[in-house]
Amino acid sequence: MLLDIFTIALPFFWSFEKKVFFVKYWRGLFLGIAVMGLVFIPWDVWFTSMQVWGFNERYLTGIKIANLPIEEWLFFIAVPYACAFLYETLNYYLPKTLLSGIQDKITAVLIFVSFVLSILFVDRIYTFTTFSLLSLFLIWHLLINRSDFLGQFYMLFLFVQIPFILVNGVLTGMFTDEPIVWYNNAENMGIRLITIPVDDVGYNMLMLLVVITVLEMFKVRTLTGALKVT
Repeated sequence: MLLDIFTIALPFFWSFEKKVFFVKYWRGLFLGIAVMGLVFIPWDVWFTSMQVWGFNERYLTGIKIANLPIEEWLFFIAVPYACAFLYETLNYYLPKTLLSGIQDKITAVLIFVSFVLSILFVDRIYTFTTFSLLSLFLIWHLLINRSDFLGQFYMLFLFVQIPFILVNGVLTGMFTDEPIVWYNNAENMGIRLITIPVDDVGYNMLMLLVVITVLEMFKVRTLTGALKVT
């Protein structure tokens, strides 16, 4: 619960700052969080029931919804909110990045790597599910949607790796006697970034990309509507 609060606290209070004024993106953001939740919450409930991962009751309030700790529900709000705030801050201060010109190449590499991992670990449900879904979503972006914001998204993803390692490190036992969230290594690659399963990198990318995609679609639709009115 403390991690959730610390993750969202500063981005929330800075949302009213006049330059970025993040509150103007709230409708698109929370729509994105809702769409992401329609996929990730059932996924989380399913994997928890299968003991692909689980939660240490010692560090929880004990409140549960659909067999998920309330802290886990809040995680799906706090983390996307904080990352989307950083994304729009980057858009304000760095409207064009060095990655924009090579975003298609980066996407193609990510598709290839994700597809290979899903094949190599087809018998490990966390790895297979995460990287097969990620590869399919990236293919949609590259070939169908022709998304022009992926370079900025990749820049965001690079920026969030430091807080990602810190927060996920706390969750997986980097600083505690026992992990708050435990993982069944028989269902993932079995490779850890200190204490963090490497699979979490792909999971985090997919989760954030869903939210940012809906946010960007909402922004385009809002702008188009405003132009029509004008």
